[in-house]
Amino acid sequence: GRPAKSTIARVIVKVLDENDNRPQFLQKFYKIKLPERDKLPKERTTKREPVYRVIATDKDDGPNAEIAYSIEEGDENAKFFIEPKTGVVSSKKSSAAGEYDILTIKAVDNGRPQKSSTVRLHIEWILKPPPAPEQFAFEETFSFTVMESDPVNHMIGVVTVDPVHSPLWFDITGGNYDSRFDVEKG
Repeated sequence: GRPAKSTIARVIVKVLDENDNRPQFLQKFYKIKLPERDKLPKERTTKREPVYRVIATDKDDGPNAEIAYSIEEGDENAKFFIEPKTGVVSSKKSSAAGEYDILTIKAVDNGRPQKSSTVRLHIEWILKPPPAPEQFAFEETFSFTVMESDPVNHMIGVVTVDPVHSPLWFDITGGNYDSRFDVEKG
């Protein structure tokens, strides 16, 4: 019209994340060697012992990036369990040296439609090394700093030992109640 009229309006546009990425495991496959596990005493049969932790990430945001883990194949005898939120694989059953387990683990995001990926975890059970003649101990305690912005599976420290004559496995023995931290094994 005459005279021309106009107005200004402020509009806030919030762009929602589209679920266009599938979870990706940090490795193409996992291959580990662990010491055999003896039959557990009856009083311990309800406690699962950690085996390994698989980790997947998703480049989406919000619920589209929330991941749940499950064991898809290789657990016909119900020997293993995976914690759906952390990816920690555990077992409460014995494993003899020479046995070999191959699990297919699935990571599914919480988007609509859901996207997923799988990875194989190869576990070779080896002879438990004989006890060392002297106890292995560190002369110092280790302290590492983690930043809130550090990505998942970011290395926060390294512990080295002089060569020894039998394999060594390390565990976190306290303060890791929700399994946010892990020691790479294998």
